[in-house]
Amino acid sequence: MNDALPPEQIRRLAVTRASDPRVLHAWAGRRMDEAPLEGLRWARRARIVDPSAPPPRHREALALWTLGRVREAEVAGTRGLLLGPGDGPAWINLGNVKKRLGQDDLALKLCGWARAAGAPAPMADMNAAILYLRRGDYARGWPLYRARHHTLGADPATIWPDLPEWDGRPLSGRLRLVTEQGIGDAVMFLTLVEAVRARVGAVTLLVTARLKALVQRSLPDIQVVAPDAGRTVGPLPPAEAWICVGDLPAALGLGLSGAVRPTPYLKADRRRRGALRDRLQRRHPGKRLVGITWTSQAEDGWRRTVPPTLWQPIADLEDVALVSLQYRADRRDVADFGDRLEIDHGIEPFDDLDGLAALTAAMDVVVSPPNNTVHVAGALGLPCHVMLPVDPDWRWGKDEHYFRWYDMTVLHRQKRIGDWLPVVASVVQELRQTREPARPRSPD
Repeated sequence: MNDALPPEQIRRLAVTRASDPRVLHAWAGRRMDEAPLEGLRWARRARIVDPSAPPPRHREALALWTLGRVREAEVAGTRGLLLGPGDGPAWINLGNVKKRLGQDDLALKLCGWARAAGAPAPMADMNAAILYLRRGDYARGWPLYRARHHTLGADPATIWPDLPEWDGRPLSGRLRLVTEQGIGDAVMFLTLVEAVRARVGAVTLLVTARLKALVQRSLPDIQVVAPDAGRTVGPLPPAEAWICVGDLPAALGLGLSGAVRPTPYLKADRRRRGALRDRLQRRHPGKRLVGITWTSQAEDGWRRTVPPTLWQPIADLEDVALVSLQYRADRRDVADFGDRLEIDHGIEPFDDLDGLAALTAAMDVVVSPPNNTVHVAGALGLPCHVMLPVDPDWRWGKDEHYFRWYDMTVLHRQKRIGDWLPVVASVVQELRQTREPARPRSPD
């Protein structure tokens, strides 16, 4: 059965050939992204019809993983591999489960077993990179992190095939610097732009259109280019090399010697920032303006969601006024916050990143689960408390309370999946003790 068949055709087959595990497995795959719980049900039907077939168990494990049922995913994935150990990507999936459970050493071994079982090398390397970077093994992690280009299906070397990729050595001419992946990645990796400018003659920086105004103001001596409405980029000045921002840590030696450090660089619009702060202070006299977001628009946003009802202890602090910095705030969430949340400031952060920077800069402190707003706050040099779920992204490290990219950021880690109460209590304690987070010690 081919998963690539039109969805309606697979659905009809799932109804008319309900005893065919291949059909059930294919329909489970089609439903996985849109409705993982339904995908789980169909995967289990396929497994019941053919208990000895590994693929339904692998798909069941993936659905359970997506739903956050990690222990069940571990059991399903292990059973699938016992039945059929030759599925390389299934070893990768089991490794992700082990990582979520904090078993990083075993997860690294599973990356090697995945390659031996035929998993694409970039997939195995990227998963290994994440594990090395999370534990702070940058010498191994940064080179492997390049595998992300192939896992995302793009080879940046094909953009300008006649230009070499920059290796970090001094360059007298112009460098083309390309942002990639999401807004948060672009903002974070551009904290290395000062180190880049110290080594090259000039920079042409290619960014997404949403970032152009903010980045151009922040880096006025750099040529900033963005695609137009037709997604085309005009002629660029001649250059001697290029590099993607995500490869800057490897080229610059970040974390290996301590000689290179990320530097806050964003500069908000002063007039907008001043007007927003004045207006909010008049509404909340004598209060600290605490900018918050409570969820993420990312695929795994459910893991990074702190429900509105749990913010009450922070809202109860006498000198605090909560101000929404949330992308596309859900009306039900806003209703749940009630009068504890200031949202009438005229900025929609998703549509106006320049406005988000001005609004964030108007805050005294930011409190948020990990999302783009955290990176904007960090790159502005603003005090920020980050509420991390179990098994956060590699950039947040494993056990640290500091964040090497932003000196004014404090990390508060969830100990059990879904349990935010101790995290909120930790933030409350910090806010009570100081009007801004103490500057964390850096490992360098």
